[in-house]
Amino acid sequence: MSGNKAVQVAELFTKVIASTKCFDHNLRKVKVISCSNGRLLTGFQVGAEHLNQRGTLHGGFIAHLVDAISTYALTANDTVDTRGVSIDLSVSYYTAAKEGDEIEVEAVTKKLGKKIAFLEVEVRNKATNKILASGRHTKYIGV
Repeated sequence: MSGNKAVQVAELFTKVIASTKCFDHNLRKVKVISCSNGRLLTGFQVGAEHLNQRGTLHGGFIAHLVDAISTYALTANDTVDTRGVSIDLSVSYYTAAKEGDEIEVEAVTKKLGKKIAFLEVEVRNKATNKILASGRHTKYIGV
């Protein structure tokens, strides 16, 4: 981890996810691997609670990962003091993951404007480095 703010964001993610009772409690197995200015890399092992009825990683959970991890990546920017408000979120799904697979989720701030931020996310199989899904998240940060 680099930078004081990045360390604070990584610690906040860990603390909030471990203790929350809201929807984000679904992320409790997601751990921070690294955090730097505008970037967050996390990882987790796919468990039964992450699966759809076909036995693969649930698309809704992937969308939740795109939303949450990119929001924390946004807050890791040195010049951003807000979580912002989502304007647009999209996810493209490429291939499936199964229970036991190790997954990495990397979110990167692509552009920071005065009021709008653009973030991109990759969800990868750690063992094969194969991209499972990619996401884009646009946030209003003028609040």
